[in-house]
Amino acid sequence: MKAIIFNSGIGKRMGEFTKTHHKSMVVLKNGETIFERQIRVLGSCGIQEFIVTTGPFKEQLERVSQKFPEYQFTFVENPVYDQTNYIYSMFLASEHFDDDFLLLHGDLVFDEGLVKDMLADPRESLCLIHPTKKLPEKDFKGRVEDGKLREVSIHIFDSDCYAFQPLYKLSKLDLLRWSKAVAQFVEEGTTSVYAENALNTILPDMSIYAKSYENNYIDEIDNLEDYERVSSEIEAFDARGNKVKKIQ
Repeated sequence: MKAIIFNSGIGKRMGEFTKTHHKSMVVLKNGETIFERQIRVLGSCGIQEFIVTTGPFKEQLERVSQKFPEYQFTFVENPVYDQTNYIYSMFLASEHFDDDFLLLHGDLVFDEGLVKDMLADPRESLCLIHPTKKLPEKDFKGRVEDGKLREVSIHIFDSDCYAFQPLYKLSKLDLLRWSKAVAQFVEEGTTSVYAENALNTILPDMSIYAKSYENNYIDEIDNLEDYERVSSEIEAFDARGNKVKKIQ
């Protein structure tokens, strides 16, 4: 099992911060950056190989990786990060899809228990939903039928849709299916949409099972308001016995 982290976005909703820093360099209240926390948590769960897509401030991500000499990092640069969505970064990274993977966005903050539960789940491919959380207006929702993911979009609000976070556990076969659909979009010149737009075209023939994250913590940081909220929430969650060691 390996991990791919999509970190090629501009993060313009973070204001002045992302004019000089990569979005994932924002420091949480426990003293770690988002990227450091992701690597620390995933590494503690047994992930040792990381594929990281990059756009602006690649060197900042590389410097963080040097704090983890026990792990292997492969950086995949998206040279047109300011003109494409992460579907193109996934296309560029697809040559490295040689194993089962955790696939996640670089602005996610989550707890160790969540990852351990996903890895221990016998089902090969999983996505994360919250069965009772109010549907967000602008973020991803997942449509679930018979326990399986059938659509991911920011525009769906039906009774079979749930709050959704873009951290997936995917079998090698399912990841290759998704990357093949991504390649078709890219070949047609459709690179300004989410990679989930390509996934939606093949989901009816896939078995990506919905797993609840209701008893764990995962959320994304899109703007400064998110930063204050998420940083406080994860600090409180860690204080209840789920603390991840800080880098010394």
